[in-house]
Amino acid sequence: MTGLLFPLFLIVSAGIFQGTFGLGMKKFHPLSWGSFWLVFSLIGMLVLPVSTALILVPSVNKAVFSLPPGTLILSVFMGACWGVGSVMFGKAVNYVGLSLTYGISMGLGAVVGSLMPLFVMEKLPGMVAVLTIITGTLVMAFGVVLISCAGMLRDKESEGKEIKEMKGKFKTGLIFAILNGLFTALLNIGYAKAMPSAQAAIEMGVLPRNASIVPWVIVLFGGMAVNVAYAVYLLIKKGACREFIQKKNLPGFAWALATAVMWFAALMLYGQGAALMGKYGTVVGWTMFLALSLVVSNIWGLKSGEWTGFRKPRLIMMAGNGILLLSWLILGFANYLIE
Repeated sequence: MTGLLFPLFLIVSAGIFQGTFGLGMKKFHPLSWGSFWLVFSLIGMLVLPVSTALILVPSVNKAVFSLPPGTLILSVFMGACWGVGSVMFGKAVNYVGLSLTYGISMGLGAVVGSLMPLFVMEKLPGMVAVLTIITGTLVMAFGVVLISCAGMLRDKESEGKEIKEMKGKFKTGLIFAILNGLFTALLNIGYAKAMPSAQAAIEMGVLPRNASIVPWVIVLFGGMAVNVAYAVYLLIKKGACREFIQKKNLPGFAWALATAVMWFAALMLYGQGAALMGKYGTVVGWTMFLALSLVVSNIWGLKSGEWTGFRKPRLIMMAGNGILLLSWLILGFANYLIE
């Protein structure tokens, strides 16, 4: 049990960063969305992963190309699919708010992203552990349903209030959040597929938790390509390239940098925690990671006033968060059973 505490600490830290980074997506003004997204994507998906890997894994290129070509291409492709979803995530935050976007996106991503790697494994853990994992994941899904219902009820009650301006974009934001949830799952599946590259780094003498950065370099490269292409398209379309030389935009660039750092820190810490959890870390750790990030994002949603004036929706949302915490305990017990 003692050996589980440090991985859980890493997962908790990752969840806090993951639940917080979305705040930057609401504070990018006076920058255009394209400028913010370009800086965020380049720093968070390329500069930080590659520089961290070069520091922690001396022969990172050998570890990356130790993967069979087919597996390498598939992992990059899954990262690219996730990249499409991450663009939708950013839009959804602006359309339906932080709490609801996290609820739907992370919930779907957790269910699909944790169960898919579990069922494609050659050897499953004991039946009790498998059933506990499935139970914890389904409990989390129920919590997500409650949070989503709270968000929809909030929107229904918003007539005549300031949030009414957001109502016209609610359906679009909801669709974006759902699609992002499905694509988010591919990030973890691609990471699990690329895990043999981490094992190759370990065989070169790298610590297991540090070797976990290698699969991220692979998967995030695909996501970076899609996100950068989209951001450049927006900049050209709106003629916003001059924003990069205007001093008034420095606060927006600072937020883009902070958002990228928090986002990458979340993934890196999750990867380290999952690696230390053992073979099933990408199954149990992924759901725990996203469940906690939902709770944190909803706390920020409360503080930012997204639920002010909506008593019943707020109570339902808080009940959903309580269920998410219950799922966290169940999944922690599942990992204990596996050990």
